[in-house]
Amino acid sequence: MHRTIPLFLLALALGCENPEVDPGPPPAPQNAAAFDGEVLEAITEARTAAETNPTSAIARRTLGLLYLANGGPSEASEAFRQAIVLNPQDARAWAWHAMANEKNGAVEEAIASMEQARQLAPEQRPLWWRPAFWKLEAGRPEEALRDFEYVGSLETPGRPAADGAAHRIGQARCLLELDRASEAVTILEDLQRLINHPYARYLLSQAYRRAGRGDEAERLVFGSNFDPPSYPDPWMDPVDDAKRGLDGRASRIESLLTAGRLGDASELLAEARGRWPESVPLLHLQASLHDRQGQQPARIRMLRQAVRLDPNNAASHHNLSVAMQQAGDIEAALTSAHQSVKADDTFAPGWLQAGRLTILLRGLDRGAQQNELASIQVALVPLDRAFELGVENPQDHLMYGHLLFRGARLDDAERILGRLIERPDAPPQAWAVLSELYEARGNLNAALSTAIDGANRFPGQPDLMRIINRFRNAAPSGGNP
Repeated sequence: MHRTIPLFLLALALGCENPEVDPGPPPAPQNAAAFDGEVLEAITEARTAAETNPTSAIARRTLGLLYLANGGPSEASEAFRQAIVLNPQDARAWAWHAMANEKNGAVEEAIASMEQARQLAPEQRPLWWRPAFWKLEAGRPEEALRDFEYVGSLETPGRPAADGAAHRIGQARCLLELDRASEAVTILEDLQRLINHPYARYLLSQAYRRAGRGDEAERLVFGSNFDPPSYPDPWMDPVDDAKRGLDGRASRIESLLTAGRLGDASELLAEARGRWPESVPLLHLQASLHDRQGQQPARIRMLRQAVRLDPNNAASHHNLSVAMQQAGDIEAALTSAHQSVKADDTFAPGWLQAGRLTILLRGLDRGAQQNELASIQVALVPLDRAFELGVENPQDHLMYGHLLFRGARLDDAERILGRLIERPDAPPQAWAVLSELYEARGNLNAALSTAIDGANRFPGQPDLMRIINRFRNAAPSGGNP
């Protein structure tokens, strides 16, 4: 198959939109048993359409998308090759042919096909950064860096593109490969202002270490998620639309919900649940749809059904706990949270939810109380476990640090809050709580400087100004607090 590439490259160069070439029969599944029943049905229907319309490039392209979206990269590559033979001017067919080849391990062929797509649509940013990642993974960081830098040049100054994180992460990774860590630090520090993602913080920590800035690396919190973020790519939307089978449908529905396309998600959910009525992942997605539509009783019904179908699913218990909390039944919510961690002791969201609910039930959210230490210690048990497993949200770090402070675990509180204020998404109250902690330890200089640092970042923030004014009022006449 790959030996045919020069033939249709020549056809493109000659400008032949409809070359007099038989593309061959539409590819059949190499292993039909590997495809889900619905996937196989869709492939059979698409193959029939391609056989009925042998000169239709779109029919071959549709078949290729089904293969590409559902785990058949070899068959997809052949289908897209046939589409290109029938219409060499189709940039999308070239791009998807490249993606299929990359998934099939034919990286050089993938890069060559994407180059043809770029010639037809040079303004499309994903056609540059996607193969640049392939080159980086293939051990060609110098070449990849040039492509990532070119993508950056397409960006309007001061207006980062929606997929701007892609070329920045790519540049930084190339620079790290080339032992240019200081340059990578500059890019990654800028990236922190664009996205809040643990992978970006992980890369920055690596760059700091390689640049000899280990102290700054230690202060970054990125948990255990080292997966890169997803980048907006309209060239992937048709691939997502072509997903079939339970996993494919669920993935597409989740994407539609995230994008706020509730009508499309509802339609696809109804179709999927008609085929898989007892699927727990689909029940979760149905509950999420009800939540976004403001239909809380229906949301709770879906989650209770999910729990009945799979009592050992930690996520089902957790989601039900969150729904019950929002409905105002805190005790029932705590019971579901406990069921969540009983089902999976390593499920951090369940432990975090149990800690939050304990805070609410014991009134610890209403400020300091007499004899509160015992209640704080009870709440810290699940929170300690959650943070041991990994928690990302900065507000949760603030809650935990503050509770540690109130529970007289000052070293732990200082560690959590000290790391938190190094994050670009840290809330201003983090500086206020850390300042009060330093004051409680008798370190007044650190208390004041921390409050001032926070106020410089968040001018006029009430909690920080209250602390600063208290120090000023306490200073001797003519003093310099």
